[in-house]
Amino acid sequence: MKMARQNKDGWQYHLNQREASCLRSLLQQFPITANVPARISRTDADPKTVEREKLLNESLAEHRKELKKQAANLLGAGKFKRGESGCLLTLNPEEREILLQILNDIRIGSWHVLGEPEELDPETSPQTVKDLVFYNLMNLAGYFEAAFLHAFSSDTYPGHD
Repeated sequence: MKMARQNKDGWQYHLNQREASCLRSLLQQFPITANVPARISRTDADPKTVEREKLLNESLAEHRKELKKQAANLLGAGKFKRGESGCLLTLNPEEREILLQILNDIRIGSWHVLGEPEELDPETSPQTVKDLVFYNLMNLAGYFEAAFLHAFSSDTYPGHD
């Protein structure tokens, strides 16, 4: 994946057919994991803390619901245009930020399902088919995050590789 063009309205990225297919698949499946309740404190049983956690989790659930809608929007409206050697993905600044949030949610959610391992190499720990699926999702989302962020840093800092 590489940036093909940038202007005041946004960016265009060139993806080969495999990258485009993988990115579309990630967006179609989002959210990959269920909502994971957030905890403000593991030890504080104060009723105010419990109420704040409830509000936080409601807010996070609403945000994720909105991201799901945005994932569907990214799949439509001609965002992916097929070409001879791949696809051209066109994003405005808001869409690019949303895409990064979705990819991060997939990456972190997969890591959480795997038990938050310190070692991220699937070959060093016992695996089930489910584990391999989540390792692959985590790595694929990480690949796209890194690629978009690298293209972004190259946009922001000309001459930066």
